[in-house]
Amino acid sequence: MAETYDAIVVGAGVIGASTAFHLAKLGGLKVCVVERGAVCTGGTSKSCAIVRSHYSVLTNTQLTVKSIEMFGQFKDWLEDDEAESGFTNTGYIIVAPEGDFASKLADNIAMQAGVGADTFQISREEALERHPLLSLDDAQTIGYEPDSGYADPYLTTTSFLNAARRKGVTIKTDCPATSLILEGGKVKGVETAQGTLHAPTVIVAIGPWSRSLTDAAGIDIPLEVSRHSVLTLKTGDEYARTLPIVKDLATGDKMYFRPATGGVVLVGTGDHGDPITDPDSMDENIGDDFVLHMGAQLAHRMPSFGDAVLTDSWVGAYDITPDWNPVLGFVPDVGGLMVNFGFSGHGFKLAPAIGKVQAQTVLGQATDVDISGYGLDRFAAGRLLTGAYGIGSIS
Repeated sequence: MAETYDAIVVGAGVIGASTAFHLAKLGGLKVCVVERGAVCTGGTSKSCAIVRSHYSVLTNTQLTVKSIEMFGQFKDWLEDDEAESGFTNTGYIIVAPEGDFASKLADNIAMQAGVGADTFQISREEALERHPLLSLDDAQTIGYEPDSGYADPYLTTTSFLNAARRKGVTIKTDCPATSLILEGGKVKGVETAQGTLHAPTVIVAIGPWSRSLTDAAGIDIPLEVSRHSVLTLKTGDEYARTLPIVKDLATGDKMYFRPATGGVVLVGTGDHGDPITDPDSMDENIGDDFVLHMGAQLAHRMPSFGDAVLTDSWVGAYDITPDWNPVLGFVPDVGGLMVNFGFSGHGFKLAPAIGKVQAQTVLGQATDVDISGYGLDRFAAGRLLTGAYGIGSIS
């Protein structure tokens, strides 16, 4: 006999977990989360989990301001004394060289401050007080966010899910969703490997894997998937876990780096990455050329890393839209079906707020942030959410 719910969330990554929790918290809905494997084993598991508010798209900053507030009061927000996000408040430094990016950075800092972000420009001397290892001779404009930091993707996701369970949410693992059930222009539920589930609302939150459900349902989505590499590097001195995160707009690939467990620095890029067709069959190998390139960039910004050694590496998938911003909200012409994809490398930091506004949308409540601009129909209509820095995960 088929099970019936008020809402089904496909995907137990951080976006799905946050959405399920908020549906239960704000509306008391009977919710089921289905996940093809274990929780937090998809894109979220590979996230570098940076939490910052710097964007050039206004609503992105509005969402991250709300998310930072939630990370700051995580136990209270989840109404769970056992909840842990692993959030470490380090602050966030963003560096732009002389030229177009420097003026755009200054403009964006002013815009962000106008919608509640705690962000401001600092001098090279002030930046060095916060991060003494930096070399900033080529820095024209420097921004700083004192409230930002990084978290633990697994702890954050499982805390959302545990809090959701306490509110009655059912979580089915090892339960792949095989197809959407559509009748009369509306979604009626999901077919899974464990049976049929009925619900008038279905939220698809599986990022790079979204086409596994949308293609068969005849829903065309503008989604590209790319492969991104992350490294951790170490010198003879321990890299303090409280040093600020750094975003370097002076590099062509928009390098970022932050502290990581074990006194190492984690470094990655915010560029396009390598296009792939299947996120389940990514090449896990990282070439020496990439390691040398990133090592040289890091040593330019932190000269003490000139003799750094590689300690770890991994790859993850970015789900990318044409404007490098997510698709959120209900699918036009398919009643009750909501999609979440195209986070393009910045889904984790948006997740707490997105889960809430998605739940508010389902419940017909006023949303904390207007997400109408993220609709799937924006691409056909030419209403792109284009960032000031070009392609990359800092839209």
